Amino acid sequence: MRTVHGWKQARPVLEGWRKKLLSLQVVLKQPRVIEIVPVDFISGEPAGREGQQKKTFRAQLVYVTSDDATLRRPAGALLVVDTYELESLSDGKTRVLP
Repeated sequence: MRTVHGWKQARPVLEGWRKKLLSLQVVLKQPRVIEIVPVDFISGEPAGREGQQKKTFRAQLVYVTSDDATLRRPAGALLVVDTYELESLSDGKTRVLP
């Protein structure tokens, strides 16, 4: 597996993934809830149970800047993740380490 270090060197790889809408393996530094949680719009609090915390998940890259990455989950939900939260992104052939 080819490894690319840093966002500057990874820009062509990330743009290729974005244009092809490839399904990527996303690894976070810390686990967090990434599933859709219903929200009570009056109080702003979650209406249902909290989702399971995950460290790895699959998503498509929609947009990336030096500060954050916008990812689309298989269910269609958009997730914006700060780049400092990402441990790696991989399509199975190439891995990007920020």
